[in-house]
Amino acid sequence: MAIIATMSEADKINTPSEALVKDFEKAAEEVKDLPSATNDEKLDLYGLFKQANAGDNDTDRPGAFNFTGRAKWDAWTKNKGTDKKTAMEKYIELVKKLQKEAEEKAAA
Repeated sequence: MAIIATMSEADKINTPSEALVKDFEKAAEEVKDLPSATNDEKLDLYGLFKQANAGDNDTDRPGAFNFTGRAKWDAWTKNKGTDKKTAMEKYIELVKKLQKEAEEKAAA
């Protein structure tokens, strides 16, 4: 008797489409060309990227003197419970927002 694994309806809804994955990968490349982003924006991007790729953060928080590590850990943990599809969508949305702001700034 063969065992057939099936996805729950929730898993099907939260599984990113191929198009979304391609858009996410494109945004991840385009973010490298942003002329400027604040540290908070970079941390938001980092947290969403990690959530989309690795899921919930289950690592220990870095020590008190590891400021960069703690900031990145906090940014990732802020997205705890966010499914992969939603994290990808939010990442793409943030990259587009930052690109638009950069274009408007350049045109001014």
